[in-house]
Amino acid sequence: MTKIQSTIAALAMVTALGAVAQAQSTTVHSDSTWKRGRANGPRKMGRNGEMRGAFRGVTLTDAQKTQMKAIHQKYAAQSKPLMESMRPAMTDARAARQRGDTAAARAAFARTADTRAKFDALRQQERNEVRGILTADQQKAFDANLANRKEHGRGRGKGLKKG
Repeated sequence: MTKIQSTIAALAMVTALGAVAQAQSTTVHSDSTWKRGRANGPRKMGRNGEMRGAFRGVTLTDAQKTQMKAIHQKYAAQSKPLMESMRPAMTDARAARQRGDTAAARAAFARTADTRAKFDALRQQERNEVRGILTADQQKAFDANLANRKEHGRGRGKGLKKG
């Protein structure tokens, strides 16, 4: 086999393996309560996914979906200025991390502590309002899902060194 034939054979094999891997990674979820987005359910809240999964197993009525949308819009309007005010410090923190300057990154992140506290309080208020529109059974599932998410999030970042 010549060098060109070997190269062509290797490229064909890599292409075939890529196609097989792509076919295997395609997943279809048939459970309509699993996938929640803005169109058919509550929003996914924040990067940490706190509200993500909170409605697993909870089927909302159309009236509840309408109320949920109103609650989301109310708190989105309040949280946007907080997010915008944190953006410069978070950009500085990201740049410092990329430079390897962990002290500067921590200092930039620390500048957002007050705003993050306000943002967390706002998210808690939103969760409380959302919980208020749920039935007793839905509240049990919602609370269990949030507790599960909280427990799932424990242990993240334990490998980071302080200092």
